[in-house]
Amino acid sequence: MGRLRVLLVSDLHGSSVAFGKLSNAIKFYKADVVVFAGDLTGKALVPIVREDGSFSLGSGVSKYVVNVFGDVKAVGDKDLDKVIKELRSRGYYPFIIDRTGYEELANNRDRVRETFVKLMINALEEDLGKVVNRYRETGVKLLVMPGNDDYPEVADYVKKQASDVLVPIDEDVVEFNGYYFLGFGYSTPTPWNTPREVSEEELRARVEKLIREVDQSRLNRLIMVIHDPPYNTLIDQAYQLTKDFKPVVRGGEVLRTHVGSKSVRALIEEYSPLMGLHGHIHEAPGVDYVRSNNGVRVPVINAGSEYSEGVLRMAYLIIEDSKLKNYFLVRG
Repeated sequence: MGRLRVLLVSDLHGSSVAFGKLSNAIKFYKADVVVFAGDLTGKALVPIVREDGSFSLGSGVSKYVVNVFGDVKAVGDKDLDKVIKELRSRGYYPFIIDRTGYEELANNRDRVRETFVKLMINALEEDLGKVVNRYRETGVKLLVMPGNDDYPEVADYVKKQASDVLVPIDEDVVEFNGYYFLGFGYSTPTPWNTPREVSEEELRARVEKLIREVDQSRLNRLIMVIHDPPYNTLIDQAYQLTKDFKPVVRGGEVLRTHVGSKSVRALIEEYSPLMGLHGHIHEAPGVDYVRSNNGVRVPVINAGSEYSEGVLRMAYLIIEDSKLKNYFLVRG
């Protein structure tokens, strides 16, 4: 079996800059397929409230107020585009609204969700569209799935975008160049109660059902793309938090704890796939190994994420003869 070059990314969370870098990545990294292992969209709406001159800014008069998690700024017309671009680069969804509209929106949870989802999908259409157009020029496939932070409407949108370039893989098995890519974008429960979470038991049952769709004699060609990383590995170590979500610091260092899925680990141990491709834990990029029940060391990879800084983290993998021959962790 020939060489397969895979570029793994995850958790771009709506950052327009990170998506832009993803569209250009194949100029520098000659990949056959790019795998996007979940969490496509951002996490916050940012209203830009039009105040029509009621706030002063320096010697001029501003027209807008922006509140980003308590950091309130007055902005004039000449700086508005710059502010919007900066917010989008960090994965936020800015939108302009007048004071009356803002107050009405703030008191209507359903309208907030509707607005949030609409802006998510509009931004994803633009960002993902650029990636698809660029990949079409070079013949590269994009295997993509939503993650736990993506709303069900986003998951439905991704399914509808299937094309000659974009291949949805969530809860599906896709064959590419003799290898089987199994996708599962849900996560086990998190402290943030995100839109797509399932129990450990449900995760195992749903993934196991997908594994049975693969010829069991070819599991050594199975690549499990699961958003949740396996438990007790180098790639599932998150910062330990207090009950009010503050980092636990001891001796000047933030403590870490294993937060991956025990079911994902058990599935790897039982079925011994070729490898696991994961995301979810932004601060734990790396490569580790899970020893399967038949003694095989199965590589598991997390590219990590620094989307809010406009940084694109990737893992470049070279597969030959059903083995991971080489890999590089890339930060660009």
